Amino acid sequence: MDEATRYQSRTICRVRSIVLGGFLLWFTAGTANAQTPLMQVLPSQPAAIQHAPSQWLVGNPPEIELENFRRGVFQGGELLGGYLTDGSDAPAGPGTTGGLDETFWEVRLSTGIPLGSLDNLLGVRPFFRADHLSGLSGIDAPETLYSTGVTLFHRKKWNERISTMVIATPSVRSDFTTSDNAFRLFGLGLVNWQCRDDLSLSLGAVYFDRSDLGVLPAFGLSWTPTPEWKIDLMMPRPQINRRFWVDPGQAEGWAFVGGSIGGNTWAVTREGGASDGESDELTVNGLRVFGGYETLVTGNRGWGVEVGYVFNRSLEYEQDATEFDLHDAVFIEASWKF
Repeated sequence: MDEATRYQSRTICRVRSIVLGGFLLWFTAGTANAQTPLMQVLPSQPAAIQHAPSQWLVGNPPEIELENFRRGVFQGGELLGGYLTDGSDAPAGPGTTGGLDETFWEVRLSTGIPLGSLDNLLGVRPFFRADHLSGLSGIDAPETLYSTGVTLFHRKKWNERISTMVIATPSVRSDFTTSDNAFRLFGLGLVNWQCRDDLSLSLGAVYFDRSDLGVLPAFGLSWTPTPEWKIDLMMPRPQINRRFWVDPGQAEGWAFVGGSIGGNTWAVTREGGASDGESDELTVNGLRVFGGYETLVTGNRGWGVEVGYVFNRSLEYEQDATEFDLHDAVFIEASWKF
């Protein structure tokens, strides 16, 4: 092939490439313009979506969180009441299982004091509670036991991952006939690690100041896989919560199941028998499994109801080391926050 022929062949190839490239560019542009551009869709959406972060476009926008506090020192009050029965009138005694019914009512007032910021809070909650015992025979137990005191709550956030929580409840627990060993101090201390946005781990200790319970480890996790589920596997009171409805920023409805240690210790005066007139410590205890429903309303308001089963029940006197077994029981409790 001579030089003129080779030159003519190269020229034809260049022209063919230019024509083919132009055709491809025209075809690509036409196809792109046939699709609806993203910015043409956004003006037809609500303004909140137009200006939303890009990650919202692949899922639901974040919910408006419910404020479980009030913008002031006073955080509201709460009324509680409940009834427990074992359906038995059998007398309690050595080697036998007795019956004991319990009724209680309680009133609480709550205040919250920010110590510089909402990440450093001091909560103060005075309370008064009365427990009424009935159906008990064979034991010189008081008909009414009282608990009154104040719960102090402090939470401090040290950084984005670490926070601490301390709860202390100095109180008087007695039948109001004696002051011997009537003062009690419940305490809880926790260190919390927010290892993920939906998962935190906690470790600490809880002090019951009861005749049958002293210090126990407090540990567990709080996991929120979705806004509808919250799993608090915190010992000694694990609980699983499921949200059924929500009015964003206003109210939520939750169901829950869990378990806890029930009972308490009170200072009392013995009546009758060899210990008549002597001061002693009375402990009623049991293990609880429960389920319930509660409605949370913004501003630390709402109401709830709880039902459950109590087993491993007993009643103990400290001075003469006597213990009486009690029948298993069922209970119902209700609360109203206002």
